[in-house]
Amino acid sequence: MDSGFFVSGVASDMSAQKLNTIAHNLANANTTGYLLDRTAFSTMLAKMNGGEKSSNKLPEAYMTMNRQFVSDDKGIIRKTGNDLDFALSGKGFFQVMGIGHDGVEKPLYTRAGNFHLDGDGSLVTEGGLKVLGTGGNPIVIPRGVVSASEDGVINVDNKQVGKLGIYKINSMKLVSKLSGTVLETASSNVKPAEKGISLHQGMLEGSNVNSVLLMVEMMQNTRSNQSMMKILEQYNQQEGQITQTIGRLPG
Repeated sequence: MDSGFFVSGVASDMSAQKLNTIAHNLANANTTGYLLDRTAFSTMLAKMNGGEKSSNKLPEAYMTMNRQFVSDDKGIIRKTGNDLDFALSGKGFFQVMGIGHDGVEKPLYTRAGNFHLDGDGSLVTEGGLKVLGTGGNPIVIPRGVVSASEDGVINVDNKQVGKLGIYKINSMKLVSKLSGTVLETASSNVKPAEKGISLHQGMLEGSNVNSVLLMVEMMQNTRSNQSMMKILEQYNQQEGQITQTIGRLPG
């Protein structure tokens, strides 16, 4: 009986967390460069399908909770005509400077290319993070006509002023989010982008959220959560009946 309460309770909690993730994704369906959060149950399934079993204790799988990862599926690229808007084709990321989870300033990564200039002429993200060039320094753009090549070279009045730092992340499993569009990962998990990734000026990549699929997923998850609550209620009723029966047994 206790194990039934435990398993149903964990499943209900997982369902609630997944529902929160879906709601967060839907709220960012129109956010430039937003990457979808996904909830995974791989640890539980792996333990159940071949993990060690013991007859005198609960399987370790029941003790695990869900984990989340960031999907690097591409969003739709649209034309804006703004010279400081940039989009990447292929699975590349812009490098920016910001504060990590540990409170230390470090290179971070984003696909949101809706940049602008700050008061010093530095190229910055919508959130004010400085965009870095290939040498790891902020890109400063003087006044003039801005143009960019597919390999990330920035020119002003046909004179090169910098080159965008464009990187490829080796494993998205080792990535964590700092905000809706900014990602953090170890330096060992990135490398300079080479073939297959190109820059497009005057364009932006939208969110990779599929609202229709997420709405269907939300309804399925809601029904699953309701089922778990019914199971918990049934366990509670059975426990009450057992307690009443034991209380009536002769001493």
